[in-house]
Amino acid sequence: MNFLKLSSLLVLSLCFLPIHEAGADHHEKIKILYMGGRDHDWKGYQEAIVPLFKKQGDFELTLSNKIDDLKAGKIKDYDVVLFFGSGGNFTDPAQESGLEEYLKNGGGIVGVHATDAFKKSDAYWKIFGGQFIGHGGGTFRIVFTDKEHPITKDMESFEIQDESYRDKMHPATKDKLHHLGRIDRGKENHSMIWIHEYGKGRLFNTGLGHDKKAWDNPALQKLVVRAIYWAAKKPVNDPK
Repeated sequence: MNFLKLSSLLVLSLCFLPIHEAGADHHEKIKILYMGGRDHDWKGYQEAIVPLFKKQGDFELTLSNKIDDLKAGKIKDYDVVLFFGSGGNFTDPAQESGLEEYLKNGGGIVGVHATDAFKKSDAYWKIFGGQFIGHGGGTFRIVFTDKEHPITKDMESFEIQDESYRDKMHPATKDKLHHLGRIDRGKENHSMIWIHEYGKGRLFNTGLGHDKKAWDNPALQKLVVRAIYWAAKKPVNDPK
């Protein structure tokens, strides 16, 4: 076989190699990018989740306050991006497009108390499905509207001391959200936990998680840990 034919066969064979998509299959541990550096007590939440994640043993956590880490060349290295808290704005269109393309191509996003963030960005609102418009507070009950989903399976309703985030749903994605849980307190019965399959990727969002009183709640910890496995397309496990 001459060199030209051999080269042609090699090129043809490369065309049929599987193209890697974002996801956790290529990592021994689930690589999580925690985006901090904005409003709310993001350092406090970091201190709360680091021991929980270390105990789990399946997570590799990177802490960042640099929005440039959402650009395509960097975000691709992670299986899940974890957003917590409010505030922030994109300073470069490549940050916004990097996040959206990451999710569309199979990445995972987990949002905790994070719909009051990047409020100038239509893409962020569309990705998360909801945008914060107000809240109450105090102690209230959360009931699950889907107890068969892997994130909420066999979980019972629970009480939590927290803020009761209310959101305006994005017109383009509001009908694509799958709601998992809602507040149950008098006239307050709006959704506070939902998922969104966006392109090939997965998003989990909860309005819960304002401060340490909420972070220490075992039910919320369970939801977040389970959500990370689900967003990374891994078998869901409970906190250890």
